[in-house]
Amino acid sequence: MSPPDHERHPVTGRGERGCPSAEGGGHSRHPSIERAHAIVRALKKHRGRLARKLEAVRGDLAEAERAPLYRRYGQALLVYLRHVPKRAARVRVPDPADTSHELDIALDPHLNAQQNAARYFKRAAKAERALEEIPPRIAAVEREIEDLAALIARAAQVLAAPADPDAPADEALAKALETALNQLPPALRAEVEPAPRAGAPRVTAAAIARGEARAPSSKLQPRRFRSAEGWDVLIGRNNEGNDYLTLHLARPEDYWFHVHGCPGSHVVLRRGKGKNEPSRQTIEEVASWAAFFSQARTAGKVPVIVTQKKYVRKPRKAPPGTVVCERERTVMVRPVEPKVEVREAEREAG
Repeated sequence: MSPPDHERHPVTGRGERGCPSAEGGGHSRHPSIERAHAIVRALKKHRGRLARKLEAVRGDLAEAERAPLYRRYGQALLVYLRHVPKRAARVRVPDPADTSHELDIALDPHLNAQQNAARYFKRAAKAERALEEIPPRIAAVEREIEDLAALIARAAQVLAAPADPDAPADEALAKALETALNQLPPALRAEVEPAPRAGAPRVTAAAIARGEARAPSSKLQPRRFRSAEGWDVLIGRNNEGNDYLTLHLARPEDYWFHVHGCPGSHVVLRRGKGKNEPSRQTIEEVASWAAFFSQARTAGKVPVIVTQKKYVRKPRKAPPGTVVCERERTVMVRPVEPKVEVREAEREAG
């Protein structure tokens, strides 16, 4: 491929019936790993909210610790009623507990001295109740933050390990993450896609790529072709299928194709981790398929973006069909439908 282009280019793509973009990643992820990452993101967001809540509650505690002072203010106003000017905003009167010391008391000028005293007694009573209620709340929030931090650190350690799509899942961690997710506020839970239905078979990316297993549903199963030089190529069928292909099946080293400036399917050329690189002929052949599986299939020459999957990502909260590509190049090709015998190979592999 030509020297990388470091500019970022948004690509909006929909397959034959629309194709949402998918989030890139540092390494191959099967659905359970993607879900774990999504849960961890939600947990981190919740931890940040808890930290702000803790700061606010500690501020409430500092206010509650003024309860004795508020009570002294109320007592002083009652003792020195005649010394409080009408409609005054502040007053200085001796402290009943220590007459050598004066209290500077803020007042509501719309209230008389007795009403201001009652107001301070009410604040003192509220603060005294808070002195009993707030410390347990602080301890509970601190424990929740500590538990979240421990779970996030545990998940980060597991998820940072080299990805093996055939490795058994860490069931204990998965269960802990699901439990923590269920305890989050509804708005945060809604940011994580629903878990697969109970009893659904676990399907790994490697198994699907080898044709040994099928995707959870037929509409997610990508088309599978083989180039003239023997490279495996996967092509999304629709919105959900493109999302599944890019998000769950494509590996960082794979090549990712998408017609430029026009709705089209996501196309992935399986490269693997070896040193072999597809030839220019193969790149152009697969690009021509990407052009065919797009709304530009009846055009003449079509620009097709080619990059590695690790340089394709979906911006956070971006609408379906939008991805950002980096280090891509553009190949000009004519749309070409894969040969019939290649489609037969696809059905045999399925």
